[in-house]
Amino acid sequence: MNIINLIMRLIMLLFWAGVIYAIVGPDFQEVGTMPMILGVVVLVMHLLQMLMLKQASKFLDLTAKDYLAVLVFGSFAMNHHRARLKEISEENKQKNAQNRQKKQQSKD
Repeated sequence: MNIINLIMRLIMLLFWAGVIYAIVGPDFQEVGTMPMILGVVVLVMHLLQMLMLKQASKFLDLTAKDYLAVLVFGSFAMNHHRARLKEISEENKQKNAQNRQKKQQSKD
């Protein structure tokens, strides 16, 4: 995991800590509703990313930990999965090209 991704994960943890503090903290009136609105927007985006990951789950071996990481960190937790999907896609392209070549040779 590169350093930028690690820093961004730390920022996301701080963001979620701020949202939780805004909800349960003693200074609710001073904070206002903006942290909760931002928290809901980010949560919805991360839930959509979880749905995208769920669609790719037939190609990947996913655990509950993977889904939780995407829920908390969003796209910063999906780098490994994107790389694995790219590898699978490249393998499928190569297999399809070989199959087309074999079909072409059998026609000739």
